[in-house]
Amino acid sequence: MPKDHDPTDELRALHAENRHLKDSVAAMRQALEALVQEKNTAVQDVVAASRDEINNLKAAVVAMRESMEQLRMDKDRQLQEALAQGRGDCRELQASIAALRERLEQERQSVAELTKALEAARRT
Repeated sequence: MPKDHDPTDELRALHAENRHLKDSVAAMRQALEALVQEKNTAVQDVVAASRDEINNLKAAVVAMRESMEQLRMDKDRQLQEALAQGRGDCRELQASIAALRERLEQERQSVAELTKALEAARRT
């Protein structure tokens, strides 16, 4: 056996290489776990941000619905008020028309009586 090929040295070299490989695997495992944790954290952050945005959008939709409902109720109230005002105006106009018709009828009767009186006076 040659002197430079000592099995003990070779065994030590293999142990050293084995230890180095184990250390490298452990370092890579730690790096991978850190990367996985970083990605999980990023995903959780995105999910949380998305959830916040969804909640904000839902709140905006609710506020818009409430606003639209309030506008609809206001318009309905204004419409009912306008209809009531229109009905009142119509009743007033109908009463005025009836009063004017009555007055016109009275004037016609007065004119008819005057005409009869004039005709009677002319005959005499």
